[in-house]
Amino acid sequence: MDQRELWDAFYRGNPRAWRGNSGIPVPCSGRALDVGCGNGKTVSSLLDAGFRVAGIDFSPAAVGKCAELFPDAEFFVSDASELPFPGGSFDYVTAVHVLENLEDGKLEKAAGEMERVLAPGGYIFVRCFTPDDMRSGARRDGFFYRYFGADGICALFPSMEVVSSERKDEPTRFGTVRSRAECLFRKPLRSRGSF
Repeated sequence: MDQRELWDAFYRGNPRAWRGNSGIPVPCSGRALDVGCGNGKTVSSLLDAGFRVAGIDFSPAAVGKCAELFPDAEFFVSDASELPFPGGSFDYVTAVHVLENLEDGKLEKAAGEMERVLAPGGYIFVRCFTPDDMRSGARRDGFFYRYFGADGICALFPSMEVVSSERKDEPTRFGTVRSRAECLFRKPLRSRGSF
């Protein structure tokens, strides 16, 4: 099975795999895009914050479930490396636990696409598991995973202003650690070198 088939089967079998909302920063208002919307945890947070929301995922099962759960948002089946929107369409783009699943070749394209669809002055928020996360090194049943520190995330967005870049570790009751890198970027109002 390829990655799309694996994730589609996962969402068909686990329509509410992750519960609750994603705790995300709210640096602005307007139109938001959730890249890799999954079952809608981040979409829910964006709607609660008052954004007009679009979500994309390459899993038709995930998109279908999100469309049922969140009728006030728009959803599209799309690969993160080929976003179906004109440049500058969004004020805020989120990618929560998505970049970990992108194979080489798609990772840099997805980062470039996120920046392309972002309006000048807009924000991108990225959250990824770090190499020290309890999930690192675990068997993944064919799912592709990689792990990032904040520096690795920042390297994907070299033309963006770094608003914040941090690592968050949370011990679990089982003696393991949930470890995430979180970065918030702002797109400059002008490209560097312009007047």
